[in-house]
Amino acid sequence: MLSHAAGLLLRLRRLPVNSALIHHRTLCSIPMANGRSGSEGNTLSHFLAQHKKAYLAAIEEGKGDDWTVVMGNEAGDLDSIASATPRRDLHLRVENLHALSLAGLADPASPDYLLCIDDLPPSARFPSTRFALVDHNRLQPRFQRDNPGARVVAVIDHHQDEGLYRDSAEPRIIVVPTGSCSSLVARLLEENQGGKAEEPDRRAAAFLIPLSSLSSSADLSSTSPGSVAGEAYDIPGIRDLDTVLQDKKVSVAHLGTLDLLRRDYKEYTMTPSGSSAAPEILVGLSSVPIGFHDWIPRHADFWSATERWMAERGLTVLGVLTSFRDTRKPGKNGKGKHRREQLYVVRGDEALAERLFGELEENDELKLKRRKFKDYDVADGTGFGGECKSRVWKQKNVDATRKVTAPIVKSIIEGPSRNANL
Repeated sequence: MLSHAAGLLLRLRRLPVNSALIHHRTLCSIPMANGRSGSEGNTLSHFLAQHKKAYLAAIEEGKGDDWTVVMGNEAGDLDSIASATPRRDLHLRVENLHALSLAGLADPASPDYLLCIDDLPPSARFPSTRFALVDHNRLQPRFQRDNPGARVVAVIDHHQDEGLYRDSAEPRIIVVPTGSCSSLVARLLEENQGGKAEEPDRRAAAFLIPLSSLSSSADLSSTSPGSVAGEAYDIPGIRDLDTVLQDKKVSVAHLGTLDLLRRDYKEYTMTPSGSSAAPEILVGLSSVPIGFHDWIPRHADFWSATERWMAERGLTVLGVLTSFRDTRKPGKNGKGKHRREQLYVVRGDEALAERLFGELEENDELKLKRRKFKDYDVADGTGFGGECKSRVWKQKNVDATRKVTAPIVKSIIEGPSRNANL
């Protein structure tokens, strides 16, 4: 099973152009036997290597516009995979590297396979103009800069629809709610072939599981497609793989503060309402799988690294959203109780900080309870610099992910009448 970026790539082969993948950290697949899906020429590693070689050759010949670039969002988790980030960030997602190795890439970090943004020759203009978006539905500004011909020709996503590219994107599939964007690509492939799961996810499982090597873990000979989807997690191969990937996903002890902030990060351009001096600002939201109590006291550079990240990205607002298991308080399943926290830093705009902090605390959906930094064993006199205003909360609604938080933040900053869903 190819990731949703690769699946959409196969679909785009029907367009009158070639297709390329600009990879963010990894392109993963549910493993086929020995990482193979057929002959040597059909392995994932061969597929990636050939497309990378051909695309770079096309750029050298000035033919980058003949290709369609397929990319996922910048967070680069196992549900996005393909996007635009340097090769140096591959280590931030251990679960991605593991999934790639299962898919037959002996060395996922090798420059032979994955096409990263720093593999491209330096240029003011991105070398292609046609883009297909998976796991997001707005093209990032970096791909449009000095690139007036840039246009989006396909979108498959499970985030709130921003209403763009209605005239240019075919297919344009945005289904909310859907647990995984890859399910929507699987459904597209099915239609064109000869925990948080929603109906699209169940349909994808029913289509893909019998075709994968994972089906050998269970007897599916007398099982209907609907029951395959419903019983997917009971297949030992899937259950074991999920356990391994979840464990690796939260294994971040090797990462410092800067890497934790950029590991699962999304950035938004917003236009503040009211008296803010800037016509547009950048807002970043970092999702981090470790609590502040275990993070801040153990990272002496927490404050300076956070300010450095904001300066590097040009951010006015940074939100840090933690999600973790509190091993000090086991839940009913014997695991640590699931916790969430939120911390916001606003740089250089005190009025915006007060409005954002106040309205976040009043929000009925997030249910934030204010904490103080000393609750996390922070010494007096320690904190952010003078131009930064910050506040931290415990989030009582642990079901509210970044997908929920981002539109709330946007509505507060821009005002409800100008809120565009994220």
